[in-house]
Amino acid sequence: MTARNNKIVHSNKKIVSGTPVFQGTRVPLQNMFDYLVHGENLRDFHFGFPSVHPDLAVAALKAAKEAMDQAALRSPDGLFLSESSVMGGSPVSVGTREELNSLFDYLIQTGTVKDFHYDYPEVAPWQSEAALRMAQKILEQEAYAAAA
Repeated sequence: MTARNNKIVHSNKKIVSGTPVFQGTRVPLQNMFDYLVHGENLRDFHFGFPSVHPDLAVAALKAAKEAMDQAALRSPDGLFLSESSVMGGSPVSVGTREELNSLFDYLIQTGTVKDFHYDYPEVAPWQSEAALRMAQKILEQEAYAAAA
C-alpha cells in the first residue's frame, strides 16, 4: 500500500478482526462499495456512516480509480482492455469505447451506478459491478499487505 493510500484504509487485527476499514473508524471499506454497487451514491453512504468523513470516501474512490488503471493494464481476465488503438490506451470496458475512469469519476461526483448506465448504456451493469469489486479487492489487498 502506498504511503498516500494507507491514510485512507487500513487493516489492524484489533479492529473489526483485521477487516480493512476507513482510517480512524470501524467502518469496513466493503460497506462503501456495497452501497455503490447497489445503486446508492456517496451522500447515501455518508448518511449511513457519518463517522467516515466525505473527503475520506472520495479519496478511497480516487485511490480505487488509480488502482484500477494499473490493474486494467495488467489484467488477464478479459474484463478490461488497454490498447493504444482503443481510446489511446486508456483502460476501457471490453466491448465499449468507454473509459473505465468514467465510472469512478461519475461516482465521485455523487452519481449512482444506475444513473451512470443511463448516461453510458454501452457499459453493461455487470461490467460496472466487476470494476467496483475489483477496485475494492485491490484496496483491501493493499491494506492487508501494509498490515503484514
